[in-house]
Amino acid sequence: MLVRSALPSVRRGPQRDAGRPRGAALRRRAPALLGAALALLLGCSGAAQAPAARPARVVKTPPAQPKAPEGPPLLPAQVVAELEDEDATPYLARRGDEALLLYAAGGRWRTRVIGADGAPRGDVVDAGPAAADVPVAALRAGPQGYIAAWIEQIGGSRAVRALALDPAGKPVAPASPVAQTAEEITWLDVLPNAKGALVLWEMPREAQGDVDRVDVVMTVLAQDKGAAIKPTAPASVAREVLGWNAVATERGAAVALVLPPAAPPPRAQGKAARKGDAEDAVEAAKLGSVSLVEIDAAGKVSAPVAVSPEPTAQIDLEIAEVGGRYLLTWTDERDIDSAVYLAAAEPGGKVVVAPRQATPPSGEQALVSLVAPPAGAGGRALLAWEDVLRPRGDGGVEAGGAGRLIHLASVGPDGALGAERAALVFSASGPPDLTADGDGFAAVTLAPATLKAARDAAAAPPIWPTFVRFGPDLSVRAAEPVRAAPFAATGGVPYLVRGLSCHKGACATLASAAAGAGAQQGGAQQGGAQQGGAARAAGAAGAAGARAPLALVSLPVRESAWRAPAFREDRDPPPRATAVRALAEGDPLAKVAAAELDGGAALAAWVTYFVEGASDGAPRGQDLSATLAVRAASPGGLGKLNVLSQKASSLGGVAIATAPPAPADPKGKGGAAQGESVIAWVARERGETQVYVTKVDATGAKIAQKKLTTAPRKKQGGAASEASDVAIAYDGAGGFIVAWVDTRDGNAEVYAARVDRALNRTAPDRRITNAPLDAAEVQIAVRGQEAWLVWSDARPAGDAAGAGAAGGEATGDVFFARLDAKTLQRIGDEARLHASPEHSRSPVLAPHEGGVLVGWVDEPAADGAAAGGGAAAGGGAGGRARLLRLDNGGAMQGPPVTIEGPDGASVSSIALACDKACRGVLASAPGDSVALSAFTLAPGEAAAPPLKPLAWLTGSASRDVSPALAGRSGASLFFADDAVSGSGRVRWMTIAWP
Repeated sequence: MLVRSALPSVRRGPQRDAGRPRGAALRRRAPALLGAALALLLGCSGAAQAPAARPARVVKTPPAQPKAPEGPPLLPAQVVAELEDEDATPYLARRGDEALLLYAAGGRWRTRVIGADGAPRGDVVDAGPAAADVPVAALRAGPQGYIAAWIEQIGGSRAVRALALDPAGKPVAPASPVAQTAEEITWLDVLPNAKGALVLWEMPREAQGDVDRVDVVMTVLAQDKGAAIKPTAPASVAREVLGWNAVATERGAAVALVLPPAAPPPRAQGKAARKGDAEDAVEAAKLGSVSLVEIDAAGKVSAPVAVSPEPTAQIDLEIAEVGGRYLLTWTDERDIDSAVYLAAAEPGGKVVVAPRQATPPSGEQALVSLVAPPAGAGGRALLAWEDVLRPRGDGGVEAGGAGRLIHLASVGPDGALGAERAALVFSASGPPDLTADGDGFAAVTLAPATLKAARDAAAAPPIWPTFVRFGPDLSVRAAEPVRAAPFAATGGVPYLVRGLSCHKGACATLASAAAGAGAQQGGAQQGGAQQGGAARAAGAAGAAGARAPLALVSLPVRESAWRAPAFREDRDPPPRATAVRALAEGDPLAKVAAAELDGGAALAAWVTYFVEGASDGAPRGQDLSATLAVRAASPGGLGKLNVLSQKASSLGGVAIATAPPAPADPKGKGGAAQGESVIAWVARERGETQVYVTKVDATGAKIAQKKLTTAPRKKQGGAASEASDVAIAYDGAGGFIVAWVDTRDGNAEVYAARVDRALNRTAPDRRITNAPLDAAEVQIAVRGQEAWLVWSDARPAGDAAGAGAAGGEATGDVFFARLDAKTLQRIGDEARLHASPEHSRSPVLAPHEGGVLVGWVDEPAADGAAAGGGAAAGGGAGGRARLLRLDNGGAMQGPPVTIEGPDGASVSSIALACDKACRGVLASAPGDSVALSAFTLAPGEAAAPPLKPLAWLTGSASRDVSPALAGRSGASLFFADDAVSGSGRVRWMTIAWP
């Protein structure tokens, strides 16, 4: 197998990106998978019993490299051949303690036997003519030696040929023609069995719409002892399928198929209708159901058995035989987020493990590979997948640098994953090279190469091919960069690494140099690569016709000074995300709010982003605006999606508060059996906005709804007044206090009102602020008999609360006020919590026993929202978060604590929750994406807390993800995440805290 870097690699001849994800995963990952999709695996797996995965496992060393670390020894290696083309593909197959190498040189196929020690045995054998254009080939160990098959392009036709080789690599007879056609043949594999072998290949059919389909064709290779192989006439295995994968068995082969749907799949619960539905329908046509067929040694094909009837599977289907059962796995899109599914079937087709999600929900997932132990060896398989919303490869100290994180877990015949989890850093597209290694597993990846003792963290490490050997518990047994003496001209680092294989605890991989950069006299350099790409180019230019040395590099278990690009994930200390799940998908989101219920459940409410006059989606005669929806989430699953209104205002936002069960009256009547929640929001009707309150039960179903404000909004000769930025809190006495920002008196000011459980007003609208400029983003918390408000206010420096920003400019600071919870009369003066030349916005409140923790975002005023203009969509450059403690009397306890974004990234928003300690989630924008990081703040702690990565989101950095922690424990986080396709998703993350 081959693992290749992110540099694109285009192989000669027709290709089909058979391993690429479909649907949302395809849209997300297509650029990263381009190289892998165009470079198909050409059959160099060392595991004879299983077909290779389609994407190429090639590690290609990047051409420009920083100075390499010095000191560690090189790996043992033997030069086994010289290649005429540095990108030519050699093939290696193991048979017992020996292996056979097959490659093309001088228009001939060449073979060479490799001993158990990795050294060549005997001379190179001429195995017959090789066509000039062989796009795909395969080599497998068979019952009497080895069998090779390949595709030839001859003029305008395609041909499949097969060649039987004895254990010494000598051809038993000339290559046999298997099939010839004027149509395309894009891929093939050899599947040995106890009586011979099957050759399967695929032929693309005319796409139906935008959907590729292929026919799967086979032939039986019969071979009498010592005689030439006799292929049968080609026969069909399956017609016009979306994708397929096969595994060799003692009985013949098992083939997993992705069959096209007969009808579009139903919309998943939580997926709202939107403009992109036509595009989604096209993507849905690329999904299919999963079936299984078996082929016996004589070529008889069984009837298909439905494994997963739902037409929701992507084409990245894999199959392996483990413990006498077939394991099938694929990326599935039956829910909002794509997920890795797994099923198991017995020989004969009986499904014994129904399709189920293989891992806990973690946002969008994509299957990477399934690696089985050697045939007859028992043991467990290895499942590899990728989580889009997980921290990248710099999340652990052991990881040694940035890159994709490939997650690993063992899986048994029952389809259950082991508790041990590992992560492998892969700084390239496509999949890493993985194989079984005795009772464990081995990998070759591309990752930053750093020494354990390295102190200069600022220096960028070189990106090198590196091997990792895992124990049965996925602990790292050994790890080193692949560096060997035959590649001395480039500091020991090869140009390409491929063909990882293991046998009886010994692992090795093929590695090749670029032409003209081969072995040099005098041994290997112990130093660095020093611009290896330039050295290769110069060497190639100065050595016309030079060949590329091919070596077999041993990968021993030994003490190493190198930092492993892998680590045990289940030992990752908290805080960490334990699960991520999507609640809804539809239009982009403007605001998310959440409240905790009993039993670990929560309610999430959200309002979508809607621009007046920019939508043409409303039916004639209907006045639609933003959508307001709510959904319950609990450890037992998700509740029904409840759409409360399609006339909401995005600027109005949404807030939710929960009251305990109502007490019964003296006669024992009138009590509520469960708590009730009230949602505050703003409706837009006939161009006017008013504040509404809606009472819902624990499922999110509407119980009652009332209009809270009736202020006249229309003005002659000017813009109508607006209500926005709602907030709500339970008052502790059977009612709710609602706060919002209103422009009914000219500029934006903070207002408040009080309602009882029946949503009847018990206190009139009360104007809280009176300042010359605008207020925004009010938040509320109740402390005993008081209601505490914080908001961002653009009043000039020195106004109402002492000195402010330098120069007297109105940049926006966070203000604080205390109200009597019953009358809403202000208690004392307003207070400016922090005077700053920056624009302070997006305040949040987290009550605790000793008072309240206030948090907000500071960003340069020029990059943020205009003064008083509300929340910015994403942080401006240099944005940071500040935390400030207020005691039970509302007095400030020390200066604010400043939290910078990771690696200087701009902070866009913050969520807080306090119990015995305070916990927070920070959203920041490193580059073009959004990252979520967690922190804890102990009582009395004055220093900035360290950040721990939680997730990288799929949405753009230009949007605020509106994170909201439900309850005081902070165990549930709800946030918005815009998918690459443009749809908005509400996500629920559960977090394990220290």
